Amino acid sequence: MASLIEKTLGREAMLGRIKFSPEPMRAISGSFKTEVIEEGERAEERTIPYLSLSLYREFSEKGNRTDYETPFFDKRRSLSQLVTAECVENESRFIKAIEEYIWSIISEPSWTIPAHNTYIRDTATLNTPLIGRPILDLFACETGEILSLTLSLLNDKLDETLKSDIEHVLRERILLPYTTDHFWWMGNDGPLNNWTPWCTQNVLLSLLTLSLSEKESRKILKTAVSSLDAYINSMPEDGGCDEGASYYHAAAVALWGALHILELSTHMDFSPIFRDSKIKAMAEYIECVHVKDDTYLNYADCSPKAGTLTAREYLFGKAVGSVPLMHHAALDASKYWKESDNNYNLFYRYLAIAHYDEIKEEARKPVDVSHKSFAAFRNTGLVIYRDDDIVFAIKGGNNGESHNHNDAGSITLYKDGKPCLIDIGVETYTKTTFSKDRYTLFPMRSTYHNVVNFPPLEQHDGEAFRAEIIEMDENETVLDLTNAYESGKGLKKYIRRAFFDREKREIRISEDFSSEQKAVLSLMTVEMFKADGNKLEAEHFSITFPEDVDIKSETIKIEDARLRKAWPDKLYRTLITLHHCTTWTIKL
Repeated sequence: MASLIEKTLGREAMLGRIKFSPEPMRAISGSFKTEVIEEGERAEERTIPYLSLSLYREFSEKGNRTDYETPFFDKRRSLSQLVTAECVENESRFIKAIEEYIWSIISEPSWTIPAHNTYIRDTATLNTPLIGRPILDLFACETGEILSLTLSLLNDKLDETLKSDIEHVLRERILLPYTTDHFWWMGNDGPLNNWTPWCTQNVLLSLLTLSLSEKESRKILKTAVSSLDAYINSMPEDGGCDEGASYYHAAAVALWGALHILELSTHMDFSPIFRDSKIKAMAEYIECVHVKDDTYLNYADCSPKAGTLTAREYLFGKAVGSVPLMHHAALDASKYWKESDNNYNLFYRYLAIAHYDEIKEEARKPVDVSHKSFAAFRNTGLVIYRDDDIVFAIKGGNNGESHNHNDAGSITLYKDGKPCLIDIGVETYTKTTFSKDRYTLFPMRSTYHNVVNFPPLEQHDGEAFRAEIIEMDENETVLDLTNAYESGKGLKKYIRRAFFDREKREIRISEDFSSEQKAVLSLMTVEMFKADGNKLEAEHFSITFPEDVDIKSETIKIEDARLRKAWPDKLYRTLITLHHCTTWTIKL
């Protein structure tokens, strides 16, 4: 299989040291400068959180991730805010607080969060970190990145001994495990996901500000290129992200970040990589699933509120030559410059501030960007139809995808950005989320997606349980969903056909099945339908069946903090018993 990065770099490439200058950050002025400085002042007033062993063990003992992770990320966010404020103001008044945070972080026994404290993928976590053998998880790598950029940006202002301590801990906790151990996300140990570009990007940022030997540089380059090429090779040609829009920022955009760092360090031309059709498709995936504002078509563990685009997406769009992505990102980033989720990453803050004026200029351009009326990602089985204010999607794929939900064949629908038929997303991560009991959680089950089930039979998890594409074109998608359910349980056939009639502004869904059990269609909505015979009425759409149907409505209380970011305090599930094959119509 072709190795895009290795082919571009050749055998003579060498990594050089990268120096991040605070000068581009000092150029900002006005209210933006004031905002950044005031953010640092608030961080300076906070008490530095203490991360105890008992808090670390809460995950293994109670399954709770939040109690440890909240102060863990708060500490790193505060340090990044202090560093950016110091770079912008340049008066050294934040240095004392910065050094206190540095001391606290390098004094932590481990930078690996409890939920990731395992040496073998998908095995039980250890309740205590092994200090002598650091694990490179997402946030250990990101912690290294924050300290490394702090050292690079404020090198002349930090205490000499503390600078030496930072270099020492980066070598012990990042360089040593990266060059002597092998973690699954490096490749050749099964399927890859966002961990590969995300970790690789931050390892490079952690190490390439240090003075490295030629042997160390060559080892780092070889491992990084091998991992990133393996990740690129694992991605479909159409650029689809089976983890969804939320993870696009940590997957495809982190790939851009890793490539950007390699380009800076090697002083080589990476335009052949960015001109590659797959890389451009990966960049533009987010445009295809965009609904309106910060709302996106979602599936798997993705939230419909997948975050606004930032300087990173703007620069990715610029690298691949995508005007729609550049402009969309510029419009978002000019209104809200910080990352919606990962706002503690110092590199991301640096990019946002350093490119702020350029992004504001792009946002002022009169660019007319419209979405495609039809987009199909055959590998992930995602098909998207649009017409004016209507966005409709049907999800095929399989039930063994990364961050999987049993959602084969499920549909989502928006009108003028308002949710009609929804995918709930995922609750706050706990120990159960990534355990053998994952599919006991209701958002993961097909009975809480917009698809037919055959109680007690519902879709099964695993790659073998999948939708087969029969037809997929600009008006119609036909999926054979029979194999998404366990065989030998009474289901002989289930074929779903979705036809998008733009002229009539309606969607016709045909359910063709043969089952020993009754068929029950579930519909997930933000409002309760008003039922009248064969018709279901909602504010922005209606559904009509060819005859009167048996309907049961349920109210789902939404109390989880993660779900409440996307939804009101109540959602609704409507269960419709289908006595025979039928075609039902959505009118908009």
